[in-house]
This record gives sequence, C-alpha cells and structure tokens, in this order.
Amino acid sequence: MAKKFSRRDFLKGASFVAAGSVLAACAPQVAPTSAPAAVQPTEAPKPAAGKKSITYWNQWSGTYPKGVEEMKALPEWKQYMGDYDVEVKSAVGEDALLTAIAGGTPPDTAANYNYLDYMARDVLHPVDDYVAASKNIKKEDFFEGNWALGMYKGKLYGIPAVEGFLRYGTNYNKQIITDAGLDPANPPDTWDGWLEWHKTLTKVDSAGNLKQIGLDPTDAMGESLWTTDGWLYQVSEDVTWFDVNTGKFNINNPQMVDYLTTCKKFTDVIGMDNLAGMRKVQGQGTWGGSFNAWVQAIIIEGYWHPGETVNEQPTHTPPDMATWVPVPTSRKGDKCQLAGGHMVMVFKDSKTPEIGYALTELFNSKAACDITFKAVGWLPALKDYISKVDPSPYPGLDFYIKSAKEATKWYSANQCPITSFVANKFVELREKFFRGQMAADAVAAELQKDCEAEYKNAGFGA
Repeated sequence: MAKKFSRRDFLKGASFVAAGSVLAACAPQVAPTSAPAAVQPTEAPKPAAGKKSITYWNQWSGTYPKGVEEMKALPEWKQYMGDYDVEVKSAVGEDALLTAIAGGTPPDTAANYNYLDYMARDVLHPVDDYVAASKNIKKEDFFEGNWALGMYKGKLYGIPAVEGFLRYGTNYNKQIITDAGLDPANPPDTWDGWLEWHKTLTKVDSAGNLKQIGLDPTDAMGESLWTTDGWLYQVSEDVTWFDVNTGKFNINNPQMVDYLTTCKKFTDVIGMDNLAGMRKVQGQGTWGGSFNAWVQAIIIEGYWHPGETVNEQPTHTPPDMATWVPVPTSRKGDKCQLAGGHMVMVFKDSKTPEIGYALTELFNSKAACDITFKAVGWLPALKDYISKVDPSPYPGLDFYIKSAKEATKWYSANQCPITSFVANKFVELREKFFRGQMAADAVAAELQKDCEAEYKNAGFGA
C-alpha cells in the first residue's frame, strides 16, 4: 500500500491551487474557470452486489462517459477486463482526487489530470512489467513523443490512452469570417494578422454590449498549461520554459514580455469586464462554448476541436476551418506543432493494478478507439490508426492530419513537476497585467521568482 500523506503535506508537495486550476487540453466540457467543487460528477451505475469492479475517475464529461459505457458491450471488454466492471466517475475535479489520495482512498485509475505531478510524488504504480509482458502493446506502435510522456526517472507510469495526437491549431468559423468580408481561404499566420481580423470581427451593440468577438488568446489552448500538452508561450515564442535536466526556469525574458503584451492587445479590444461578462452567459464559456454559440469566431485549439464541435452542436454546427497557431512576425512562415495527450494512471493503492493497466490496453483496442472517435472526435496516439482515419465527418480535422507531415517546427511539453503551480500563478499574474495593475516585465520577473521558490519548497530544487 502506498504511503499515506496528510492532505496539507500532499497539497503542498503537489503545488496545486485547486480552485483556480487550469484544466487539461481537450477538456472543454469542464470549464477551466470553475472550481472543481462546483462541478457535479457524473457516475455510472454501480455493478451488481458481489461483482468485481475497479474505479476510474476523470475530469471529462459530455459524450465521453457515455462512450466508455458503450465499450462494455464490446467483445473486447471481456477479452481485456475479464469479469471486472468499471465504475466511471466523470467531471471529478483535481481537488477531489487530491483529497482521496491524501486520505489513502484514491480510485484505482484516473485520467485527465496533470500526470507528472503524480509521477513525481510516487503515488502511481509503474507499468513497465505489464508492458513487457503484453501481447497487445508495443512501443513502436505509438508516436514516440506521446510514449515519452509516461516516463519519469527511468520508469514508465502510463501508456498513451483515451486521447492523443496534435495539440495546436487555430480554428475559425468560416461563415462568420465570410460575412465579415474576410477570406477564410487565406487566414493570417502571425499575431499581427490575427489582431486585424480580431478587430474586424469584434462587435458591440449601440449600448456598448458585447455581441461577438474574434479571438480570445486566453481561451482553450491559449489558457492551458499542461504536462502533456505544452504551453502556447513555449510554442509561439519558441522557448524552453523549463529544463528538466538542470531544474532551471526560463520565464523572465523578452519572449514572455512579448507574449503577454501580444495577448493584452486582443483583450484590450474586447475589454476585460466585457469578456468576463460574456463568459458568464450560459453556453458562452471557454473551451468551445462561445465558439459553438457563434459568439466567438476564432479559437486556438487542438485536433479534438472539430470532432467535439460536431458532437456538442449537431444541429447548428459552426462551419469549422483550421490553420497554424499564431507566431510573432519575426517567425513568419514557421509552422508549429506539438504532439501530446493522455494516459490512464494506476495508483499504488489499487488492489488490482493489473486490471487498471488492462483498462489502458482496452482503450487502445481498435473497437474502443472507434467508439471514442465517433462519440467525441478524439484520436489515439497509434500510428496505424491515424494513417487510416477518415477526417471528413469533422470539418477542420484534415488540417491536423496534414500538419503532422507539414509542420516545420516541432515541440515537446516541458516536463516540470510543479506545472499546476506554474499554470495557476501565471493566470493570476496575467490578470493583473491585463488590468493595468502590473507591468509585463514585472509579471515575468515575479513568475520566475515564485516558480523557483515553489520548486525548491516542493523538494525538487537544491
């Protein structure tokens, strides 16, 4: 059984600020601006008395949990899971998971959390031996970058599962763009170009009420900082913000100042209070809500966005197109991409870790991948599956498939064990800059200082 922690000690070591935590990429159905405690978990029916089962927690909601239940009717379910059922709890925030771990009662498995934070704190069960004995899982079948995300200090804590492919692109509503007199076939490729589109697309009524916006650079993958998804600052500005070998941060620099200044230009056009008010309207939240409502014309998202848009808005789907993520004018022509995704963590306190690992294998079966792709629009990190997938049901997905071959600059998520802390502190300080309470260079300096201090306090620095 894994070591018990006091909740205070674990929360300190994990460097989380739960109530403001930034959720994972490809988690749009659970709003990043909501405290986990305010999210009501969805739960599958419990198995019949006496039936063996394991627990699986995740932060996703929407159509994903229904897809997992659908998998239980597959012949592959019996093949991988034997007589075990899975109790699925979805939309479970990070704070609830931390509380369970600290109390010694974690679920058997979990997904869509900041994985590295858990690997680094020795609460997970390594899966190296299971992979070595497996007849179904081979490292060479997966994209190398995705496989590496499960490694920490020479041990493998998870294999790619549930969702994993490319993380960055700029999605836009073709109809709104056309109606504004812009050419959807020739989108901008720099922040300056997108800013001009943004000014054209942002509209207010005669009373000054916000009716429509172009691009919110703090939404979705503009907001997200995740241990398996990277950071827009890293990709757009071409920086390594944390060096895992030296434990050094690279945040207090001209690139961060440029990035903050660029983002502020977009929010200044909208107005921070106007933007906050728009996000409070039901159906106009972040991670796709306002895009689906035809209120936001442009969103920085990963490959999952086209599929989720169709599945979330089947009767009034925005006509989705996608192109490269914005870069500074000095980088004009760079086509940037990052591979990332998810895994299923197996906890040390699980009484049947081998069954938890089997669930991971099940999620990588073709039949399960087909259900997930149809139900949600997600793809696995399996080379063969990607090579054969038909993107036509989801307008915009073809860009991401092509970008795997056309990208000129590739990135990997920087593996920092206090990523959750960095994410929350960045959002806090950025808000002060946007509201004129701090200068951009002061934000960069304070964020660097705070991250260095937290890294040391969490037991990682000298």
